[in-house]
Amino acid sequence: MNTTTLTGGVKTARILLVEDNPQDAEMTRRAFERAKIGNPITVVDSGEAALDFLYRHCADRDAPEVDLVLLDLGLPKLDGRGVLRQIAADKRLRHIPVIILTGSEREDDLFAAYKGGAVAFLRKPVAVERLLTAIGDLHGYRLLIARLPDVE
Repeated sequence: MNTTTLTGGVKTARILLVEDNPQDAEMTRRAFERAKIGNPITVVDSGEAALDFLYRHCADRDAPEVDLVLLDLGLPKLDGRGVLRQIAADKRLRHIPVIILTGSEREDDLFAAYKGGAVAFLRKPVAVERLLTAIGDLHGYRLLIARLPDVE
């Protein structure tokens, strides 16, 4: 997968969406498309698949780096909390910002996510504007969300 684009010398963010609900994953993709956001998005449907993907990219020097993880908490087997803990505990992964996208209304999930290293916690359904604001608020990260030109 070689889809790196540069805009003004800043690398366009590669996004890993970890979502087990196909409808939610498709809704997120469509939201990005409607907002004309052209960042490469890879979707995996489990915590295990997310870690496999991240570790494979750590091991392969030619693999594109993941710049942002959008993580659902309610995953089967290894849930989002476990994935977040693993990312935060690994020096090769902890630099990757993680935004939690969840349907959970539980306040303890909110506190645990921030304590675990998440940079933002958004409840689904997420308006793309709120997601972009959360990404834009990532101080210290050189992420660029690429907006595609209007074609008429």
